[in-house]
Amino acid sequence: MRKPVREMTPEELRRMQLVQAELLQELDRVCRLHGIKYIIASGTLLGAVRYQGFIPWDDDIDVEMLREDYEAFLKAARLDLDSRMFFQDHRTDRGYPWLYGKLRMNGTSAVRVGQERLNMHSGVFIDIFPRDPMPNSAACRRLFEGAALLCRKLLYSRVMKDASGSACKRFGWKLLSLMPAAVPFGVERLLRGSVQAEKAVRVRCYGYHGRYETEGYDKRWFTELTELPFEGGTYYAPADWNGYLTFVYGADYMTPPPEAERGVSSPLSSYHF
Repeated sequence: MRKPVREMTPEELRRMQLVQAELLQELDRVCRLHGIKYIIASGTLLGAVRYQGFIPWDDDIDVEMLREDYEAFLKAARLDLDSRMFFQDHRTDRGYPWLYGKLRMNGTSAVRVGQERLNMHSGVFIDIFPRDPMPNSAACRRLFEGAALLCRKLLYSRVMKDASGSACKRFGWKLLSLMPAAVPFGVERLLRGSVQAEKAVRVRCYGYHGRYETEGYDKRWFTELTELPFEGGTYYAPADWNGYLTFVYGADYMTPPPEAERGVSSPLSSYHF
């Protein structure tokens, strides 16, 4: 069963944001050192444009990069990453069940609700999403999404076999969790390896879901860059950041949501930092 959400005070949220900003600063340093392209993305990009920092109620940082840059960062992190930090994906942490990476702060904890039993590094984190080429054919994109959805469900079963509120559903998730994680990881590799990157005009993260992933992101948002201020630093962003934000949030992205809809996106059951 899920543990209850542990609500953060505004002061605690701000302290966590500052740890995340430190992680972003180090990612930027390593990327610039090795000539790796990335962008601040999603709510982080929106915060940079709207506030030059975090959206006040936001609790995470999102970074995105093309697959070749993600793999280059994996190698660079082994060489030059600050020893207080850890780059996590399924190749660096065998208990980590997702198809994208995180940069974690050692000596801290930020455990998401439902993930208490995962045997993995659980420090305060920022998300790092690899962007892979998509087929140009709509029919092929639908086929790929079906396969990617199956991969995500197989991996998500590691959480839901304990966290689902229904005994019947927990049993079903338990059966799914018996599939070795190597299977969905292998299928995802086949998906992204079967499309020629130079011919693709749109990219996605097969480990994440939503309309934006199904439609795909303009590849130019990850190759044609500018820099924007965020929390006292300057970070890479799409040169066409307006196009990116309009695609994700709509034309009125500068208008904050109603107060009742403002809240953290990744509720935690325990934390310390």
